[in-house]
Amino acid sequence: MEEIKEFSPEVCREIGYYVYRLVDPRNGQTFYVGKGKNNRVFAHAKCALKNYTDVDYNPEEDDDESLKYRTIREIKEAGLEVIYIIERYHLSERDAFLIESVLIDTYSIKRELTNKIKGYESTESVNALTLETLFNISEYDDSPNNPQYVIIKVKDYWLNQRENRYECTRSSWKVDINKIRKYQYVLSVTYGVVKAVYKVTEWHKTEWGRCEFTGVKAEPEIEKLFIGKKIPAKYRQRGNANPVLYCKAN
Repeated sequence: MEEIKEFSPEVCREIGYYVYRLVDPRNGQTFYVGKGKNNRVFAHAKCALKNYTDVDYNPEEDDDESLKYRTIREIKEAGLEVIYIIERYHLSERDAFLIESVLIDTYSIKRELTNKIKGYESTESVNALTLETLFNISEYDDSPNNPQYVIIKVKDYWLNQRENRYECTRSSWKVDINKIRKYQYVLSVTYGVVKAVYKVTEWHKTEWGRCEFTGVKAEPEIEKLFIGKKIPAKYRQRGNANPVLYCKAN
């Protein structure tokens, strides 16, 4: 069956906001869920191959390049095409947000998605035992004597898709390189709990303009301050989708 590459202007005018899935033809798995209008659904595959802009899509604002684009390139290299599924259309923008959120939560449970950002007003899916445990973990002491650090939130399903926690934590973030270079340590956090602490050797820019660091495990006395403890409540506020949090400045 011939694969469509874009909607006609007539279709764009008719369908309004919609929610879509990108499906890998090699295994039938949904690897990305999004919302948009016009030709937003097709922008990802085009941006995986070359620069692409659309009235509804700016690749500079896309937080999902590394995993999503890798999947798209692998599909292309196999001589295949991404399958585009439109789940709902004729939607208001708010309804599109909500439906996108539900689908992201659903497919995230299966650990299939390359989405880094969770859906609108979404919480992290977690089993009941884990939730009970999390709420009983104490916070680390948010002391002014702590070394300067940033928090980077790592989703647990990323760990199934990349090499290890260090690789998931270090790259690649849309931050001010001059600002983040002031921070010596990085706390790698999942479900609000510090899982690892890295001492930064260098912050630098990637080829696509984002920031990443190279580093090593922090000293044992620094790890002891944070690992296995919850980040303070002010950093766990509902609706804060920013994956990078600056916790102490000069």
